[in-house]
Amino acid sequence: AGHRHPTLVQEGSGRLNILSLMTLTVWMYNQLIVMEHGNGSDLDSAGDLSRANLVSSVLMGLFCAVGIPGNAVVVVVILLWFKKDNFTVQLMLNLAASDILSLMTLPMWMYNQLNVWRIGRTLCKSLVLLAYCSVYSSLLTVTVMSVHRCMQVCYPKRWAKLGKRGETALLLTIWILGLACSVPPVLTQEVLQKGTKKECGRIMSQDNHRLFVTVLETLLAFVIPFSIMVTSYYCIHKKVTRGALFRSRRMTRIVTRIVVTFFIFWTPYHIINLVEIAGILLKKSQPHSADKLLLFINSLGDVAGSFTFINSCVNPLLYAFASRSLRQSSKTEHTNTLPTSSV
Repeated sequence: AGHRHPTLVQEGSGRLNILSLMTLTVWMYNQLIVMEHGNGSDLDSAGDLSRANLVSSVLMGLFCAVGIPGNAVVVVVILLWFKKDNFTVQLMLNLAASDILSLMTLPMWMYNQLNVWRIGRTLCKSLVLLAYCSVYSSLLTVTVMSVHRCMQVCYPKRWAKLGKRGETALLLTIWILGLACSVPPVLTQEVLQKGTKKECGRIMSQDNHRLFVTVLETLLAFVIPFSIMVTSYYCIHKKVTRGALFRSRRMTRIVTRIVVTFFIFWTPYHIINLVEIAGILLKKSQPHSADKLLLFINSLGDVAGSFTFINSCVNPLLYAFASRSLRQSSKTEHTNTLPTSSV
């Protein structure tokens, strides 16, 4: 969210490489504009990014048009064909719902890019709240998927003690935590005057404030959850390499693909965050290097942010390719309680 959350979006298996090329083309165009003007302060006022904004908005519209129906189909199929008391299936339903909410914010981001923001401060903050809440809920859902897989493989009896009420409470906790993590971005989001244009963007007047928000976002949305995921899959790997027999490897493979896909499409965004942190820390000691890093963020930040929306569009494809295995696994997994029964 903020000024660099959504810009370009991509979907599909065969079309993914084509749209990646389109994303790269828009980024190269941004670089040419930056080289021509020498700094990013004149870009918006000069209106030189209008064509890039138009292309990125078209791609956002494409993502919205493809991703929302794709995830809606996932929701319908799960509700009609899968056992709803299977917790992994519930998590996949939760992930599809959060992806839909995330993609629903794209039309407003398109409006923010192509028009003057005339619909007020409240809607600006509400948009960021919905975007971040859905994104954090997706992240937390994928994290819980990893932990659940680990518990099912290594400590199935302990997870069974949680019961259906505990699992329902865990699903509610995901959304409550997602809402709580959205508070810092909402507090820093305002309607900004950039040249002759008003837009909904992030405002942080002091470097200390900017550093705090960026570090907090990196910890909450990357370091902590992905550390949990890596630990969970390390435990699964140790269990599997001991030679134990498992009757449901398919579900673990499906969840692993979801986690890996999530990691791939979120890593660029957090690399940009790390570059921003480095730029802020170097401002006093190496101002020239800091300016280059921050200019790099201005030119590439939107593209990195857009990769998060690719993930929301790819998930339905993962479900589609694994639908038969997913149905078979969901029918048996919730009845298994022995350590050798599920992965």
